[in-house]
Amino acid sequence: MSDLSPLERRSTLSELAAARMRELISTEQWPVGTRIPSEHELVGRFDVSRNTVREALRALVHTGLLEARIGDGTYVVATSELRAALVRRSATSAAEDVLALRLLFEEYAAGRAALRAKPEDVQKLEQLLDATAASKVASSEEYANRDIEFHREIIVLSGNSLLVDLYDHLGAALVDMLTPLMESEPDAAEHERLHRDLVAAIASQDETSARHASSLLVAHTRSVHEHHVGTGGQQ
Repeated sequence: MSDLSPLERRSTLSELAAARMRELISTEQWPVGTRIPSEHELVGRFDVSRNTVREALRALVHTGLLEARIGDGTYVVATSELRAALVRRSATSAAEDVLALRLLFEEYAAGRAALRAKPEDVQKLEQLLDATAASKVASSEEYANRDIEFHREIIVLSGNSLLVDLYDHLGAALVDMLTPLMESEPDAAEHERLHRDLVAAIASQDETSARHASSLLVAHTRSVHEHHVGTGGQQ
């Protein structure tokens, strides 16, 4: 076999511009949901041509980090290619698939949290749960966001940083599935009770009970979601 020398590849200006923008996004100097500077501003900032900026922007739109909105500018929609891919995938996945993945994540994390949580960690979970309950007077979306924040903290307590990243990327799909819980007071009350049981299990360092409580929470969410879909969202 002949000796093959490594291919030499030099970054183009558009690739360098895209890399710089990707850095601004990943470090949240350009947070998700914000409109990035105009093409004219980027040309001046990076000292490159307009075509170079446009090529860089097209590359990041293609990967899902940016979204171009006609007549309104370009917005950050994801902090990483992984997040963008998972958001797109979860948006087109069946609710049952999303719930199954949530069960895997949260049941594992609940068990690990029960083994690792310190008293101050339990106190933080209780505070997050109180904040979730208080958000009921705001909106169903606010309630869902606070609920996800609570569960994310349990994922953090598992000590698995990769799991935290993956869970973060499922946020949008989970919000859509949790909002129907607020349409029924009995469902919301049961949802809160199951959360209290989960925190109690973690506080008691009972891994088995924590995993069980977590599975019951997902089952309850599934039941409410199926009823919501079955009734066409009408209560």
